[in-house]
Amino acid sequence: MSSVSFRSLEVESSPAIDRAMRLRIARQLRGDFKGEFIDPEHAGYETARCVWNGMVDKRPGLVLRCTCTADVVAAVRIAREFQLPPSVRGGGHSVSGKALSDGGLTIDLGGMRDVAVDPVHRLVRAGGGCLLGDIDEATAEHGLIVPAGIMSETGVGGLALGGGIGWFSRKHGLTCDQFVSLELVLASGEVIDVSEAEHPDLFWALKGGGGNFGIVTRFTFAAHAFGPLMRIGVSLYDPGDAAEALRAYAGIVPELPRTVGWHAALKASMPPLPFVPPEWIGKRMLMLLAMWLDDADDPGGNAMLERLARVGTPSLATIDTVPFAAVVQKAIDKEYANGHRYYTKEAHLNALTPGAIGILVDFWKDMPMQGEVEVICLGGAMGDIGEDASAFSHRGHLMWLNFAMRWDDPFDDSDHIERTHKVVADLHPWIGDGVYPNMLNFDEGHRTVEALGGPAKYTRLGRIKARYDPANMFRMNCNVVPVRP
Repeated sequence: MSSVSFRSLEVESSPAIDRAMRLRIARQLRGDFKGEFIDPEHAGYETARCVWNGMVDKRPGLVLRCTCTADVVAAVRIAREFQLPPSVRGGGHSVSGKALSDGGLTIDLGGMRDVAVDPVHRLVRAGGGCLLGDIDEATAEHGLIVPAGIMSETGVGGLALGGGIGWFSRKHGLTCDQFVSLELVLASGEVIDVSEAEHPDLFWALKGGGGNFGIVTRFTFAAHAFGPLMRIGVSLYDPGDAAEALRAYAGIVPELPRTVGWHAALKASMPPLPFVPPEWIGKRMLMLLAMWLDDADDPGGNAMLERLARVGTPSLATIDTVPFAAVVQKAIDKEYANGHRYYTKEAHLNALTPGAIGILVDFWKDMPMQGEVEVICLGGAMGDIGEDASAFSHRGHLMWLNFAMRWDDPFDDSDHIERTHKVVADLHPWIGDGVYPNMLNFDEGHRTVEALGGPAKYTRLGRIKARYDPANMFRMNCNVVPVRP
């Protein structure tokens, strides 16, 4: 099978930056830009153009790695003056590769990873280029967390602006639900603070509307008391016992309190996690991971996890208390390390029925790619916020299904992507409306309106876009087109 070219499938393009333009830009930036000017001749260029998904092979004409808000302002002014719609890179973890502009300008926030914690007021201020691990490490010292994603190497900016589903979503909601204020550089180069009190329309839009409205250089989040230890329950199942366990899982999930997160992963190959015996590493197994999202010493949590860990016929069932930031949030970092070829497909589940389970298990038993099929238990606090109260949409689904596929040979691209498409199509009777915008892949641009809540909500976002970025300079993303009155 032929490999897939992300370069040829980029929906939005940018004028190519040649050497003459780079020299002009360098002269314009002199004295105003303190970050790194990374062109194709720079020693760090090959590193700067690499992102998490090894299937992405783009060559920006120029990368401006910023170290402060003033650097971002200078970069945005260059983008406007030279008519270069920039891509914006935070952690580079977008599966679709939108962190890079092929031939054009990439504004890289990788030099802005400072974190400040105010434990008295439970506030966390984080630079726009922070990874989740940066925030977790800083908050763990104070027994706090900011609810975020499921990998420490994910960039907080892309995650949070697209919603931010993670381990604590059932207890505290999405990452964007924790916004207190944001420092934002507009397309004009103006720097504004955005909050409920200042620019409330924009504050609403930034809660799930993505990077359409400017570049966030600083997030201020509300933090919550937790940890630093987490109580977890893990059960592992051989393929022959997986369907029975998933049927029990589907029956129990609707009854769970929001202090419990319980997630299923049909893994093609068990990684060397701390609780996995050496002889089981590399085996195809179902893992059910239960998390107590409250005090790790609560005896009620231990009783609940004991019950969940012994559902079905597990080959292994264990309860443990481990550091959240240092262990749980980093558990799958190596399994999903930078550089592999990744394709993901997400769907909202209306119900995990025996029919759906049969299709999932049959696909998993035969899939030739690495990775896993994930069922993420949602609900709880996610649904406390109404559909119209934020740009993020489709909060009502109880489960989120994700095909997180991984391989290394470009020859396999078409076959493995086709297999993933087929199983999602087979599951159509049980799939609900909507798609998580952070998981939109390179071939799903046609689903942007759906991901952003449908025509009415998309139009509302478009009107806000017209006020703050009327020329649609920030369009190398899950794009909202300006809608003028």
